[in-house]
This record gives sequence, C-alpha cells and structure tokens, in this order.
Amino acid sequence: MEYTVVNQNHNTDRSRKFDKPSKRYIQKMTGALKIALKTDNVKYDMGIAYLKSVKSPIDLLYYTTFARLTEIEEVLKRWIKIPEATFEVLGKALHRLELSSVLSYLTYDEELGGQMDIEIDRHVRERIIQDIQISQILDYMMTHLVISSDDRRRIEHHAGQDDQNKALLCEVIKRGEPTYTVFIDALRTSGYTDLANELKSDGQEEGSSAAIVQTGNIENKGLSNWIVPMYKVRLQKNYSNIIDSIQHEQIVDHLISRDVLTIAESQMINACPAQIQKNRKLMDILLHGSEHAFIEFLKALRKDSVYAELADKIENTTVASRDISTINGCFK
Repeated sequence: MEYTVVNQNHNTDRSRKFDKPSKRYIQKMTGALKIALKTDNVKYDMGIAYLKSVKSPIDLLYYTTFARLTEIEEVLKRWIKIPEATFEVLGKALHRLELSSVLSYLTYDEELGGQMDIEIDRHVRERIIQDIQISQILDYMMTHLVISSDDRRRIEHHAGQDDQNKALLCEVIKRGEPTYTVFIDALRTSGYTDLANELKSDGQEEGSSAAIVQTGNIENKGLSNWIVPMYKVRLQKNYSNIIDSIQHEQIVDHLISRDVLTIAESQMINACPAQIQKNRKLMDILLHGSEHAFIEFLKALRKDSVYAELADKIENTTVASRDISTINGCFK
C-alpha cells in the first residue's frame, strides 16, 4: 500500500506533498522519530550513509545504533538540502518502516512546511543587537501588522537597548515570513540600508518561493480565525501616520471627558519627553482599549479640522483577509 502525505487539518492542494520540508519541520519530526524508535522498538538504525547513496530517507534508518539517536536531526537537515527531499518521499519511507506513531506528524501545515528558515550570520546578528535603535523599526512593523502592541510591550520591557534589539531579533527569526521581509524593509526605511542588504543576501536564497507560498496560505485562511477586532486592525494599519502627525493635548482632553482615558494615563502620556513618544503611549492605550475608545478617538480627531481627513482615512481603511491573518499570526 502506498502512503500519501495528507494534511489532516485543511483541504490543501495535494501538490504540496512535493514541497520541501523546512528545518523547523525537521526539528519537530526529530522528536517524534526518537520517541518512535524507542517506544515502538523499531529495529532500524539512523545514520549518514544514506546521504552518499540513494535519494530516500529510508536508508537513514539502517546504519546507526540507538546510542547515536542524537544524530537524527543533523542527518535529516542534510537530507532536506537535496532536490529530491519532499514530504512525499519522507512519508513513503516512514510508511515502509511501519513508524505508525510518526505518520500523524507528517502534515504539510503552512507553519511547518511553508515557512522559510531564517538563518542570519552571527556577525550580522551582533551588529543588529549592538547598533540599531528600534523605535522607528517597531513603528513600521506595527503599521504592517507583523508586530502587535503586546509584542511591543514585551520587547520594550527589557531595560537595555541591546536586550530590546535581541528580543526583536528573536521574534523575527521565530516567526519567519512575512515578518522577516517587513523587518528588512523597516531597517532600510530607518536608515540601516547596509544591514538590510546584508540580511536580504544572507537569509533569502535567490529565486526562493517562500514569500509566494506564504501569500497563498494566508489568503486561503480568510476570516475563519478572526482574533483581533476590525477596529484595532484599522487603527494599527494607520499607526505610523497617527504618531507622526497628531498633537495629543486636545485629543487626550476629549478622551478623558468621555471616560476613555484616566488622569493617571494622561499623566503617563505627558511624562514622555518627545511628542512622538507621547503619541506612541496614547496609541498603546487605544490598541489595548475598547471599540468605544476607538470611536471617541475618531470624534476627537474630527473636532480639529486639521485631523478630519486622518479620521476619515482610519475609519475607511480597508481590512483584507490577509491583514487579519497577518495580525493574528502575532498571537500564535
């Protein structure tokens, strides 16, 4: 009987079985294989010999002893670099070896099979951690919905700039696309062009289809997993425009009069030294607030004719299924 890889969670196009598993997927598979080889008493060995012979991972399971199970991940990572390394080949190998407890892991879920593995050179990582100021970078990433207001709070909670940079970089690497590409664009728009260029050449292979795969996945998700309210998506898509253009005083006064802001919150806003920092604090409160707060914020903007157009733009901002899928990705 031939085994065919089937996604158990989605009605995905079966052509995905010819996709290459990612390193993140292989890490997950490694743990399952180790458990199966021990608990099922499967009498097959894992080794590197298969790399020198055929194009199937089945040979991987013949040449090592259980004492060398720690080599499984290294060997599988080498295997996925060859062109013939696909979900289908891996699935057939596991089926022939009767590794039934592992087959359930073999799905080409978009998070496991469709993500681009992010590998950043150590020297480039150190430059990012030591050299950048991330406030504008976070502004850009929030506007493009790949970082949430909660993410920003966690990142900025770290005391030192280096620690904040490290926390942001960890999120970028962990999430993959589209966060990685937006991060590169954010570096470029914030004046770190050299770093952006190094990251692009270091982490993205020429001709990579990772971004295309990711786009297809998020469009297909639609609105079925709606987590973030629509008004918050509209507010966040206009994040940079808002913090760069408003004066906060009259807006804050209006929000206090409508019981949207407290006096204590107003004091926290005013304690920020620069106008843009005051605006960021206001936006943080609004993004953690209710729809009523959003409505009153629009009313506050419209009280000043200078901001009426901005209020209309926010209220009429288009929210596509892709936007919802992107922002929801921050909460996985």
